[in-house]
Amino acid sequence: MNRAALALLMLLGLAACGFQPQLRDTSGQYDISIPALDGRDGQILRAALVQRVNRFNQPITPTYVLDLALAVEAREVVRFEQEGCAASGQNCTWLEIVAQSPVTIRANSLSHGNLMVWQGVARGRADVRLAQLGWAGAPTLEQAKERALIQLADDIAMQVGLALSRL
Repeated sequence: MNRAALALLMLLGLAACGFQPQLRDTSGQYDISIPALDGRDGQILRAALVQRVNRFNQPITPTYVLDLALAVEAREVVRFEQEGCAASGQNCTWLEIVAQSPVTIRANSLSHGNLMVWQGVARGRADVRLAQLGWAGAPTLEQAKERALIQLADDIAMQVGLALSRL
């Protein structure tokens, strides 16, 4: 009986302690606006960022604004022997997909409008091996780009959280 009463008192004591997750408002969102980005790659990155940073939706009157400049690049890392590749049609080219963006957090208030709060660079990458079978390699290349963009969104969200926790 005493243990149950002690546990109940401890839980009740913590219930009104006022603890809230840092940098989030009462609905559980960060107070930062994420801009619309051009192209399909920009749409994938923005959707992933909204899930990670804002959780539900864009804030109505954000305290901060996120500036991004997305660049996605496919670099050939290795090209295998052409004769063996032509015979088997597998693992002919190894590509590295790199998605990167400078990240700038700016204040969005009347008194400190456009004031740079934090600046950094985020990067995401993925590898893909393509068979030289024409159309068969296209879906895997798109999937690798999406993986790199998701990794970029994770990196940006982590940097945003760290930067704003230090303010």
